[in-house]
Amino acid sequence: MQIAICDDIQKDLETIRSALDTYAKAHPELHFDIDEYSAAIDVLNAVEKGKIYDIALLDVCMPGVLGTDAAEEMLAKSPDMSIVFLSTSVEYAVTAFAINATHYLLKPFSQEQFNTALDRAVKKTEEQDFLTLACVDGMYRIHVTEIVSIESQNHYLMAHLSSGKILKLRMKLSQMFGEMQKYPGFIKVGVSYVVNLAFVRRISGNALEMFNGVQISIPRRSSEEVQKTYMDFCRKEAVK
Repeated sequence: MQIAICDDIQKDLETIRSALDTYAKAHPELHFDIDEYSAAIDVLNAVEKGKIYDIALLDVCMPGVLGTDAAEEMLAKSPDMSIVFLSTSVEYAVTAFAINATHYLLKPFSQEQFNTALDRAVKKTEEQDFLTLACVDGMYRIHVTEIVSIESQNHYLMAHLSSGKILKLRMKLSQMFGEMQKYPGFIKVGVSYVVNLAFVRRISGNALEMFNGVQISIPRRSSEEVQKTYMDFCRKEAVK
């Protein structure tokens, strides 16, 4: 699991890291890759460059950018990320839970209280749907909701992610689509694309306009079916 810790006070940053190390030793079945930041703008810059975190432990009151504001931007990139806020005050608790925080931890905290917060964050992460992809430059573990589209191109598949990153893997599109059919919202468009309908901005008779600006042509013979599938998807999303 990829974990970010962000606190502008060095002593508090060390305390959080120590508590996380203690938690990790008690759970040898888990593996954590941990990045530490002393300013919210730094973790936001990392996310903007494509870094994806499963869990973020964020101080609330930091100079420049509040932890709650940073969390909103991070969640826009990774909606299923677990956020644990840490603060000396309950002042921001309502705001924290309004953006779907996993836990709100008051400083100073005990190891037991920290363990409770991490248990919730880990459980939320483990309940999500991840794919492990063997790409040409290594193995990637990604959440299915990160996939915008998958394009067949010259004997390779190009997986376009919400971060803007493109993963290249050697696999047939039909095989990949077989995997993606387990998850709602993925459809095959023509012989070259699998599309995540959650990232479709607009649909016309012959094209899908994606949120990243890409236009994907719809074969005439399947236009009606694609439009119906998209409308059904939108209706289901509207009543969630």
